Amino acid sequence: MTTFLYLQRFADGESAVMPFDVLLSILARHGKPGRGLYDTEITFANELAAGATLIGARTGGALCVGFERPRFDAPLRALVWECMRELGCAVFDDALDMVYTPLHGDCTLPPALMAACANGVRQVDSAQQLWPDQLETRLPDVAPPGLPYAKGLQLFDEGDFSAKEVTIELAIRPEACNAATLRVLRNLTARVDAAIGANPLYQPFYRFVHDDSARLFLASAQLGPLAHSATMISPGPGLSTHRPGFASERGIDAGARAEQARLVAFVRAKYQLTLDGGGASIDALSALLDKLHAWYLLERAKQPANAAFSSPLAASWALRAGDYLGCVVASQIGGQWGAITRGGHRLAVVRTHRGRICHPHLQVLDHIVNGADDSVARWYARLAVSDASACARADDIAARIPQLCALLLASDAAALPLAAQLPREQLDYSVASLRHLDAWLGQLRQQGAAVPAHELERVIDAAGAYLGEVVRGNTADHGQWQWMNYDDMVRAYPAFARQRARARGFMAFLDSVEHTTYPLATVATLLADARAESLQDYARKLLPQAADERAGPLAPGEIEQWPAAPAMALALDQVRNAVMKWRRTATPADYAATCADNPGWLGGDSLAEIYRRQHLLLERGMVVWASLVQADKALFAQGPHDMPALLAYSLERHFEARPQALHRIAQELSSYKGKEAPAALQHITHCLAAEQQRPQDMAVPDMLTQRRVMISSFLAIRKHMPADVLHGAWFPVLTHPDTLCLMIAPRAFWPPELASAWKSGAMV
Repeated sequence: MTTFLYLQRFADGESAVMPFDVLLSILARHGKPGRGLYDTEITFANELAAGATLIGARTGGALCVGFERPRFDAPLRALVWECMRELGCAVFDDALDMVYTPLHGDCTLPPALMAACANGVRQVDSAQQLWPDQLETRLPDVAPPGLPYAKGLQLFDEGDFSAKEVTIELAIRPEACNAATLRVLRNLTARVDAAIGANPLYQPFYRFVHDDSARLFLASAQLGPLAHSATMISPGPGLSTHRPGFASERGIDAGARAEQARLVAFVRAKYQLTLDGGGASIDALSALLDKLHAWYLLERAKQPANAAFSSPLAASWALRAGDYLGCVVASQIGGQWGAITRGGHRLAVVRTHRGRICHPHLQVLDHIVNGADDSVARWYARLAVSDASACARADDIAARIPQLCALLLASDAAALPLAAQLPREQLDYSVASLRHLDAWLGQLRQQGAAVPAHELERVIDAAGAYLGEVVRGNTADHGQWQWMNYDDMVRAYPAFARQRARARGFMAFLDSVEHTTYPLATVATLLADARAESLQDYARKLLPQAADERAGPLAPGEIEQWPAAPAMALALDQVRNAVMKWRRTATPADYAATCADNPGWLGGDSLAEIYRRQHLLLERGMVVWASLVQADKALFAQGPHDMPALLAYSLERHFEARPQALHRIAQELSSYKGKEAPAALQHITHCLAAEQQRPQDMAVPDMLTQRRVMISSFLAIRKHMPADVLHGAWFPVLTHPDTLCLMIAPRAFWPPELASAWKSGAMV
């Protein structure tokens, strides 16, 4: 991601100028100013940033500074703090993940920008408050690809040097777009154009996270003609691309709870102060931080004026008291400890069950530095009103996932029934470890009524939490899944109560952008029925990329080395975004209009089940690519009936940009129809020959691919296909773990380019 950090002054919610010469002199002390293609550019020898663009002139004043790929460390902190102190400017990154204004001054942000700051606006009175080293962990640097040109090296986010394609990904939010910040981006495109001129075989791409930002950029004033064409990619009208976000972490939770206990003991011994972990204790903590603020001011007064002072006392207490504050938020308001990444740094945070990201360590630091203006008591009181969970504290399973996993792994034999039979040393949060948990649950199931109901509830909670953490931890994006409580989901989406009963298995579950899944309910079902799906099979459906111990040698490798098609990945994202946007406002009438009616002619055919499961797939299904293996010939022409077909699909991310690879697998399988096939493929080719069979989720053998690809029968519903005809070899489908049915994503969700390619026969 090409991150920009902007320094801009605002007054009364409007952009205001800064003294050009003063700003330039500050920048000159840290880098070398020079004339860029259009505006003043600063280069930095110490890698403070890839570069900076200064918008403005001596006559009219400076409007903005944009740092490209800033390195959030001490040199940048000193520069930014000097600018804030001398010029009263605000500081914000393009994604508005971090926004700072001076504590003293009249820097009033535009209302739209202020409202878009998900983490709030921090008022700072010290350089120490800017991305503090003690509270953030810097991630390892990864050298981005670049192209050399006359002025240096232009960096990109992705580079396919075999295809001669380079990509810049821009996360700027539309609320951060104004004439000055957009001019910074226009300077970027000019540098890219110059780099392409020096490397003429390359094609540049700009991928915007937010469609509105792409629109505002294209409408902004051009600085001059560009010599080379570039491709602009956006997620679709009014949509935004999903970005990795919060991921809960058991290790952070355990560390915070341990530090909470140490702080409680420390303040009891030193200050005779009782912190009992309740919400009311935050008032006592706030009073203690008031005293620390006074000590901080005395310490700061001993330093030279305007020094970029950093207080070890403030940093130490920010860590200790921040852990305490975060634990109280998680337990009393409802939330989970975890981490986010921003600007190349990793931060420990708490996410409330209502989705707000809280920075308890920074809240404590701000209180110590700023004083009562940033009281943690006042902040906690507001949060208790705005973000209180709908779930009773005793029922808040989502907040206790780490503790429930620890219960399963604890050595206390009395914690769970048959605890001595549980091979805890095998429970390493791998998919393979679920085999051992399956066996232990089988032993419990055989005990029947001998296991008291309240002990079974503990088993469901603990084993369900572990199963969910296996799924979450083995997903490529650990932030894809979030734990959610039943009551919080019902408050946000009242219709959920009609879909799921308030039963033990649904009290907590995993929720994602695309669908939900129920690990606790899966455990409860397995305890009641030996024929139920195993935990390992359940996880494999959600984790097709997980290593399978049954897999043999990987051959031939063609599928694994298949080149990515960015246009296909974009098309799939556009379908997913369109589905999600529709779900937010869809009424029962909308669902009814999108679903197809059962004509009845299928009779008892198992494929008729799709007419009953359409609503589930539309409401909670995930969108993946599939490729046609074979189909009834009637589907390739206009006709009145929906017809059976066979497809190959995969949940693996590998295929999101490679549906053609799925088509290649389908072609290989089809080529054996009516011929002698290798032994590993005969069970599939038998289904191809016996067209009345209805295989579901039949795994493709590893002789074709090491990736997990399934073969399934489906019913090709005409009203869901562009032109009502099966024109393409691959297409987006909806799938969900609760059903074996698959359904072509209705054509209303297809981007125009995909629908046109389908109708023209280009997708073959």
